[in-house]
Amino acid sequence: MSQSLSSPSLLIALPQLQDPNFVKSVVLLVENNDDGAMGFIINRPSPFSVRDVLQDVSLTIPGDIPSWYGGPVGTEQGVVIHNRPDEHASSKIGFVRISSSERAMKGLIESHRETHELELYSYRFVIGYAGWGQRQLENEMKAGAWIQIDTSFDLIFNTPWQKMWDESMRRIGVNPMDIAPTVQPYLN
Repeated sequence: MSQSLSSPSLLIALPQLQDPNFVKSVVLLVENNDDGAMGFIINRPSPFSVRDVLQDVSLTIPGDIPSWYGGPVGTEQGVVIHNRPDEHASSKIGFVRISSSERAMKGLIESHRETHELELYSYRFVIGYAGWGQRQLENEMKAGAWIQIDTSFDLIFNTPWQKMWDESMRRIGVNPMDIAPTVQPYLN
């Protein structure tokens, strides 16, 4: 495992990464070890509502709660990413909770009632995840596909998804218009 690639952190896709799964994505990196890395794209809504995806649950889910595309791996499964206390969360990564509990789903529904007009989401139902094999992510970073920044509560939970990538770039002092988008086919 690379010492410089820590989790939790955020991965920001640089313009030369043209894989449609990751263009302008912000990924919450939740695990990085000798076997590989795992994270969730947090700024890409899916075309499906949570109700469309979870038709077999006993909860009444409003039809306007969006689901989020977490990545191209495991798209038959979803988890709730949130920032609220949850003793049933399967993972606590810094201030972020990852859960598939009924309590998290209820929190998602209630939170959406309060905040969806602001496009700020303290709960996200994420379908799939981003996964990398052994040293794959480190190699992509060396090739200039990603840049890593510290996790930020404000960026993850208080920044509208449409502005997340631009805000991430601004925080590292990079104007995306100043980067020449050199496509590197071996990354895509």
